[in-house]
This record gives sequence, C-alpha cells and structure tokens, in this order.
Amino acid sequence: MPRGPGGLGAFLYLEVLDASFSFDGVIGAFALTQNLFLIAIGLGIGAMYVRSMTLMLVDRRTLSEFRFLEHGAFYSILALSMIMFAQSVVHVPEVVTGLLGATIIGLSLFSSIQFNRRSA
Repeated sequence: MPRGPGGLGAFLYLEVLDASFSFDGVIGAFALTQNLFLIAIGLGIGAMYVRSMTLMLVDRRTLSEFRFLEHGAFYSILALSMIMFAQSVVHVPEVVTGLLGATIIGLSLFSSIQFNRRSA
C-alpha cells in the first residue's frame, strides 16, 4: 500500500465514505426502532462491513479492473439524490428507487466486463 500523500488521500476517501454510510444508517435506523442500543449495534456492524468491503476492493484493485464501476456508483448516487428531491413533490415507490440504483450499477459492471473483453 502506498505511503505519503496518496495513502493519506485513500484514507480520507475511506473516512468520507464511512461517514456518508453512517449518516444514512442513523436516519434509517430511527425509522425502525427508538432503542439506541440496537441502533448502535446495527451501525457498528454496518460500518465494519462497509470498511472491510472497501478495503478488500482497494487491496484487490477491483475498481481498476472494472473500469466503469466507480462511475456507475457516482451516477447511482446522482440518480438517488434526484429521487430524494423529487420525493418532496411526488411519492416515488421504494421499488423504483432500489431498481434504479441496482440497474445503474449493473449496467456499469456489464460495460466494464465488455470493455475488458474487447481490450484483451
């Protein structure tokens, strides 16, 4: 793993990613229960899982292997944020939200696999 400015940048990236998932998890957890102990346990488990998954992806260089996967994640976040704004005016079913995000990620993974086949 590189040290210095690149390592610091990767560390800060992981921390921002953890913070965004934790904030989202807190809001979702209060929708399920008011028990702070259960919320803390759930958020701890979720944060450990996200951190270990992210570290695994970085160590195995998965994002460099699947060229468009990172872009797909950003487009998925953009689409989800647009849905959040739209929900202030009109109700958007959760199925639509979930399928849209999964479709964008799936298409980016498919495009990455196709790109790798053409390049090989």
